Amino acid sequence: MPNKSLITLLAIVLVSGMHTVDADMVILKSGEMFQTQRAWEENGAVNYYKNGQVVRVDKDAVERLIHSPAPVKDQSPMPHPPVADRFAPPAGPAVGQPLPSPLPSDDAVGYLELIWGQPLSQADGLTPVGTDPAYGGVRTYTKKQRKQRFGRASVDNIVYGFWRGGLYTITVWTSNFLDFRDLKAEAFRRFGEGLQNREDVEKYHWVDKKTDRLLSYDYDSDTGFLWMRSRALHGKVRACYPD
Repeated sequence: MPNKSLITLLAIVLVSGMHTVDADMVILKSGEMFQTQRAWEENGAVNYYKNGQVVRVDKDAVERLIHSPAPVKDQSPMPHPPVADRFAPPAGPAVGQPLPSPLPSDDAVGYLELIWGQPLSQADGLTPVGTDPAYGGVRTYTKKQRKQRFGRASVDNIVYGFWRGGLYTITVWTSNFLDFRDLKAEAFRRFGEGLQNREDVEKYHWVDKKTDRLLSYDYDSDTGFLWMRSRALHGKVRACYPD
């Protein structure tokens, strides 16, 4: 176990340099330190971004969480895709138990030839990257490719979420505005022009019979994403874990 005073001293040094890099710092009790675009506390855990994904660690394992000063008074937080509701679910079917009924065979994602709810065994080339603990566990995967693409757009990463072995969510990440602009054009080409609540905010959403979609970009972090979720499968999720 590292000396706590040493960790604190290192933290002070790091903070003094963070004014220029505009990043948060997570310091674990093990001595590990992670610099990230954004870190926050939520329901007894500390969350932070790493390689375009949300990493969660137990709050008791964190020695210190250091936030970078906001460059402007009303700086908005870095965007992140909608996550499952955080609550202790009631007793329900065990993780891994088959879904109550099959999803429609025409429940297309609108990306590649993927079908919402299709088994992990039918999705080739996926590598596990983590698990979101919500709803009994949403397992996340990515494909190791030399160059990631969403249609005509170059992107940084594409993360696939599976609930009880069925494809539940897809999140497409970009780390600069030019790539986000191409991702936006590709999303509009595939799904039509998204609904925008404010003209000065790059945030668009679509809701149809099959899929919920959200496209968002944050100027402060220069990060964007397209998030998609199966409506049919989410209905089954909420039936098992109601509010």
